Amino acid sequence: MEELKKLLESSYNIEILSIEKIKNVYKIKTEDGYKCLKFSKYDINQFNFIISAIDHLLRRGFKNILPPYSTQKGDKYIKLDGGYGFLTDWIESREANFKNSAELKLCVKTLAEFHLSSRGFDFPEGAKGRNYYGRWIRKFKKRCDELLYFKALIKSKDSLSQFDNIYLKYFDVHYKQALKAIKDLEESNYLEIMKGHQALGGFCHHDTANHNFLITDDFIAFMIDFDYCIFDSHLHDLSSIIIRNLKYGNWDFERLQFILDIYSEFIPVNIEEQYLIFCFMEFPQDFWQVGLQYYIEKQPWGEDFFIKKLNRIVGDSRDRIDFIEKFRASLMEGSNA
Repeated sequence: MEELKKLLESSYNIEILSIEKIKNVYKIKTEDGYKCLKFSKYDINQFNFIISAIDHLLRRGFKNILPPYSTQKGDKYIKLDGGYGFLTDWIESREANFKNSAELKLCVKTLAEFHLSSRGFDFPEGAKGRNYYGRWIRKFKKRCDELLYFKALIKSKDSLSQFDNIYLKYFDVHYKQALKAIKDLEESNYLEIMKGHQALGGFCHHDTANHNFLITDDFIAFMIDFDYCIFDSHLHDLSSIIIRNLKYGNWDFERLQFILDIYSEFIPVNIEEQYLIFCFMEFPQDFWQVGLQYYIEKQPWGEDFFIKKLNRIVGDSRDRIDFIEKFRASLMEGSNA
């Protein structure tokens, strides 16, 4: 901590009284109040994409983001061991509660304003893997290949774990969903719609979890943690926040419509775009992701944790499938009206 303290004091000309690590940030007490150091383990090209995106939002007048401080040299970031970081104010706040309708409404409104402000962004060169425009089909196909690889790994084992047995039992139904999502996307106007969206030059946050919306006492929402932001249609973020609010026992059309209605006050979502949201929701992202975490990333979470997580995913499958089919039917009915 002492080396970090010296680096920050010399870079920003501040006197630091204490440093506390909280999750993936540092809370820094200075004579001028508390500051926040956000650290990212990226190379300079990837980090430049993040900083460029934040700067663009600020230039466009988006007020729900914390501006990085400039160093004494005029830079917006500093180099740290293993990556880069930037300094902002620390705001007293709490994570948003999506189960609270007023807070969910505020977050969806903030997300729509974020997407409007993101337009006209110049994609920085060298940010490999950040451009998702027109690539949903390609990404889904790659994940289907990975699902087959997970299955092959299971089949190659002499002795199966409890997780292996559960994953194998529910593999076929989820794999069929994945193939269906791809087929539906391929038969839609996805690529044509994406061309129109890409011309707007917008980007996505790409992690619309409740903990990335901080709400202050005066009921203002700030968006944080842009590590995963990508160049893609606003429908990506919108689909993600819808899924986060519906999965695990909350598959409710009123909640879906609630989110769409709020968002559409800022950016209208027509029937064809809603169909793309349906296709995005159709792909079994959670089933693929837990397989990736277990078989490839080998996250150190323990077998019991993984089993609990997988059981929650497969336990939600029937309600999820039923909802998706009803969503499809309502869209077909709407397009024929």
